[in-house]
Amino acid sequence: MAKGWATAIGVVLLVGISVGCDRPESTTAPLDTNAAPPAPDVPPPPPDGAFLGQLLPEQTAQLQSLGVDVVIPGEVPPIFSVVDVRLDQADGGLGYFIVYQSQDNQCFAVEFAADGIGSPPATINRRPIQPPLFADQNYGLNYGAFEDGELRSQFPDDNLYTDWLLGPSGAYRLVGASYIRDLFPALQDCQDVDPAEAVNLVESFTVLTTDQVLDGPDQGL
Repeated sequence: MAKGWATAIGVVLLVGISVGCDRPESTTAPLDTNAAPPAPDVPPPPPDGAFLGQLLPEQTAQLQSLGVDVVIPGEVPPIFSVVDVRLDQADGGLGYFIVYQSQDNQCFAVEFAADGIGSPPATINRRPIQPPLFADQNYGLNYGAFEDGELRSQFPDDNLYTDWLLGPSGAYRLVGASYIRDLFPALQDCQDVDPAEAVNLVESFTVLTTDQVLDGPDQGL
């Protein structure tokens, strides 16, 4: 079992409250000692995406029905939301695919495959990644055009995907817009996240558990 796998990384999205700090105007009126104290600030309700990995409880239940360790990014910028969740329960093996899309039309997805993975083709760019959930296996983020000229001529678009990250239930990776556009006709305008953002996302990978799903603002760890 990979080091760090046993303890899921609980990450919580905090809801900030902006409070005005203007100094009140001076007054010569006598102080009313019987005045009621000001009402305390009431925090707003959590936004629609205030759940771990931006997953709603019903999506969490859907993924956990597979009976595998569900890995998701624990730190998802609030401009992103989950736009599709697909499960694969075919005889060939279990899998899932979670697609995120931002208000700026950037997309990424988390993919899981219980088996049947291979080595991804090399790209012209590569960055090391060190997700704490997985042991250090020289994993990397691959992005840009394919190194292989024949592949590049067939698939000229830039790519973005991590190596497969190996865990007890199978393999996980983050993939970018090119792969998403191939699978989802409605997302043809999606663009990749910045490579630095992709590294942050995959390094925040955590195992989704039922008690990590939030039902309100953070109350502290």
